[in-house]
Amino acid sequence: MSNQRIERMTQEVCSDLESLGLHSYGVAVSGGSDSIALLHMLADWEFDKKPDIMVASVDHGLRTESQSEIKFVKEICKKKKIKHFSLRVTANLLNAGGNLQENARIERYELLKNWAVEQKLQCVLVGHTLDDQEETLLMRFFRGSGVDGLVSMQKKVFRSDILWIRPLLKFRREELQHYLKINKHCWVDDPSNYDKKYLRVRIRELLQQLRRDNLLTSNFVKTSEHMSRASKLLKKRANSDANNLLSFDEAGQITFDSTKFLELFEDTQYRILAGIISWFSGTVYKPRFSQLEHLYCKLVQNKDLAGLTLGGTIFRKRKGVVTVVREFASVESVYVVKDQDFIWDNRWLITMNVCPKIKLFVKPYGSLDFENCDIDFNSDFDKEALATVPAIVTHSMVKFVPLSNLKYDVEIKLLNQNNEFYKFF
Repeated sequence: MSNQRIERMTQEVCSDLESLGLHSYGVAVSGGSDSIALLHMLADWEFDKKPDIMVASVDHGLRTESQSEIKFVKEICKKKKIKHFSLRVTANLLNAGGNLQENARIERYELLKNWAVEQKLQCVLVGHTLDDQEETLLMRFFRGSGVDGLVSMQKKVFRSDILWIRPLLKFRREELQHYLKINKHCWVDDPSNYDKKYLRVRIRELLQQLRRDNLLTSNFVKTSEHMSRASKLLKKRANSDANNLLSFDEAGQITFDSTKFLELFEDTQYRILAGIISWFSGTVYKPRFSQLEHLYCKLVQNKDLAGLTLGGTIFRKRKGVVTVVREFASVESVYVVKDQDFIWDNRWLITMNVCPKIKLFVKPYGSLDFENCDIDFNSDFDKEALATVPAIVTHSMVKFVPLSNLKYDVEIKLLNQNNEFYKFF
């Protein structure tokens, strides 16, 4: 691998980022070769209007070596005069159940997202490479993923209100390690990268064998590019059909006609169900297909459905009409008001028009002590849906509940518009 190619790689990465015209970057750096290479490229980037760069390293609490690896990154940042943050996962991932690496990934991204918001960063850079792209594609293929699961990683994606950028996505890990070697930079090898109990490690070894046998070409990742185009088309069709099918009321209940639902393409039907669940739960991660398939079969096969819960939502079917409400048990019981603008339970935008002089809380309406409440509502809403709307309260008094006769200097909006609801499809 020539030094000229390495120089071109560095120039391309920095030029692409420069063209975005952003003034601040967050960089997730673990200590491994990929993220360390990205850190050095950015630190040595010569640019007249160079943006502010901040680095965060995450300790998942899974390995004793994590602290020393974070210290290693911190020392590099100190020499490069870059501000460094250490983030630690507070949940016990070893006792969480399910897929350990997937749980760690979810916690990591949540920490990075919160860090980026607190530091007012315009984006977060992560060091995913072409190798990661191939590994992810093959893992999802073996798991039986559909079109969306086989979509390629995107170089830039806006998710959870944060712009995530993968500047190294077209380069191989060996290229980045060569860059580090010729510049005499060190990195840390995570021992879990060689532990065969993890599926990704076994997939990595399989890919290496396929390359040695000349069975893997550059066209392999093109499969995910084809899937990306198909996914965009299917999502657009589902969005259009859902817009004509679904009705929202002010309490957040969704209703739709089951006969019209069954006239849609099967793929569209599944996308609509998954989109509804993601909207209620506020997560971009769809429910497992087996769970979604079970819900779908119940809705299709049963004339009436008393209630089926999935992903923090309750589906019911009666006289050909499906209703969906938020599951009360999934709503946060008490939220302390800290900001004038915030989103509560993923779907409600609450704006305090004046800074409150007393301590306020948000609770679901259904958790209030009704003996001390004298509240009338403007319409006859579904009781389960109404139970999950936000109530502004003090320690001893109900100040405001939307849709009611109570008055208070606050605005509460249900986030169900096209750009708010369909982003989950």
